Amino acid sequence: MGNQMKKYLHIDPRTDIILIFVANIVAFNNSSVYVETAIIVAISVLLLCCGCKIDSMKWIIFYGILLIIQYYLLAIMPAFLAVMFSILAVYARKLLPCMMIGNLIIKTIPVRLIILSLRRWHIPQTIIIPLSITIRYFPAIKEEITDIREAMKMREIKGVVKKIESMYVPMLISAANTAEELSAAAITRGIENPSPKTSAVDIRFRIQDFICLAVGAIFITIVILK
Repeated sequence: MGNQMKKYLHIDPRTDIILIFVANIVAFNNSSVYVETAIIVAISVLLLCCGCKIDSMKWIIFYGILLIIQYYLLAIMPAFLAVMFSILAVYARKLLPCMMIGNLIIKTIPVRLIILSLRRWHIPQTIIIPLSITIRYFPAIKEEITDIREAMKMREIKGVVKKIESMYVPMLISAANTAEELSAAAITRGIENPSPKTSAVDIRFRIQDFICLAVGAIFITIVILK
């Protein structure tokens, strides 16, 4: 398992955080489909190199479907459907680079390394504490949703209204309890302690990080000069 992990590219968490801002700048200031396609392909290659092969393929396929919708299907759709799907095709593509980088962070970087990276940047604790709790909150809620769905299947709950009630009432109660538990766990681990934190993990910028940042800088330059 260890040898298999060494085959994949390891990116510094700070590089991924910077790439999110790069993706936002390029996505919302770009009007060329060629530049858009280039950045989607670049991020897909990065996902592939980091070991997220299935995710890389899924994003490429999804992007291809959005292109097909915009350039081929919209022309033959009725007017009201064309308006609905054009919003999906255009704005979903704008968000795609940011979502892909987010997917990379979730799949490859543990929360503890994200917190360590923010501390290396001397980000205030008032930002790190709620952010760390928020990041840990979503996986817990996902597990809770899965448990609720399994319980609904066992009880054979039917009907739209009944399903909504059975899903969201436990979710609201569980969300409050989960938030309190995560907050207590973070405080127990000493996250509020103002003294300098130590880590056995050595995070630093390597050649692959500089290459990723250089590619991001090239995309920003292209968008600005267009």
